[in-house]
Amino acid sequence: MRLKLKTAPTVEPISLDEAKLHLKVDSAEDNTLITALIKTARQLAERETKRAFITQTWEMYLDAAAPEIEIPKPPLQSVVSIKVIDSDGNITTVDTAIYDVDASQDSPGRVKLAYGCAWPTHRNFTSFIVEFKGGYGDAAADVPEGLKQGILQLLSHLYENRGAEEIPKGLKALFWSYKIMRI
Repeated sequence: MRLKLKTAPTVEPISLDEAKLHLKVDSAEDNTLITALIKTARQLAERETKRAFITQTWEMYLDAAAPEIEIPKPPLQSVVSIKVIDSDGNITTVDTAIYDVDASQDSPGRVKLAYGCAWPTHRNFTSFIVEFKGGYGDAAADVPEGLKQGILQLLSHLYENRGAEEIPKGLKALFWSYKIMRI
């Protein structure tokens, strides 16, 4: 499985004003840095939890598809399309009538073949492209408060330790209850 971000979030879970208040920064001198660190903190937190926080669109590439496909980056909002590449290189969109979608807030979403259906014939190499939307919603207010607090703490660490690229062990505990344990 390979993942490719198609459409990034249009907002961050933490605003510049919230970040500056948390960091106790009054001047505009570090606005550009803080804005960049907000994005970095969100990306690190998403990587740690294996979730999408704000609505984003992804493409997942599979060589083959089992009768049930697990969709990463919960919470799953929707499966936009499933495309199949046949042995001649032709791309077709799979009819939504042959599969069902199970979106779950607490675990990865799933796509499952409908009873008696089969996936179309494919080329067995990067044959399936599943486009999906994940995230809690379009607005910062949609993100759970616990995740926002974790992002703020991580932001503080990144701001105070310029050049840091990992989540310190102690901060990882803030994201533990949101972490997806498989995929």
